[in-house]
Amino acid sequence: MGHQLFLRPPTSDQAADVRIQYKHPSDEYQAFETVLRFLSTLSWSRRSPARARLRIACTYPMRGGKGNNDPCLCAGFSPSNLQLPTDPKACLAIALYREARSIRNTPYEFLGYFKIINICYRTGQEQTKWINETIPLLTDDKAKQRIKQLKSQEEDISAYLYQSGRCAVAHASVDPVVDPDNPNDFLRLSADMPVARALAEYLMENELGLS
Repeated sequence: MGHQLFLRPPTSDQAADVRIQYKHPSDEYQAFETVLRFLSTLSWSRRSPARARLRIACTYPMRGGKGNNDPCLCAGFSPSNLQLPTDPKACLAIALYREARSIRNTPYEFLGYFKIINICYRTGQEQTKWINETIPLLTDDKAKQRIKQLKSQEEDISAYLYQSGRCAVAHASVDPVVDPDNPNDFLRLSADMPVARALAEYLMENELGLS
């Protein structure tokens, strides 16, 4: 994006951080966006969370205290293999991917992967049709294992994932609804998560051109 970032790995009492020098206050939001775009690209390339826990704006490069996060930015890391997409849909997809991977909430992580599918497929009918066509193409072992289980339980896996997963998390006016206090809903969505994630990753790689 034409900006220089300074990356620092964690220490015994300090968190890993990313910093950027900018003109205050005119360029603050652009600087903030640049760091977030980098984190999203990092999250996608590493298939891991990249949580922005603390933002500090100051004249001296202060560091934040080390929290309980497992940083994906570690000593020896090289950003040379990161590729920032130029297509707006691809940029949105990796931003949503980081959001989904980084959120500590099972139902909303599940919903996050469907938001990625929604970038290319707007209606529920389009999404379920695409899911049915894509499920046989998935190669993730955990996803394939869960799909095998669902085939013995559900007549239409795509309808199940869409209605009892995506819609049940996003809406509370019609059944089924995911109840955050219901252990069955939590365990079911946790079991379905590898499928939702694999579908989102397949779309990002094969339809949005993200390597």
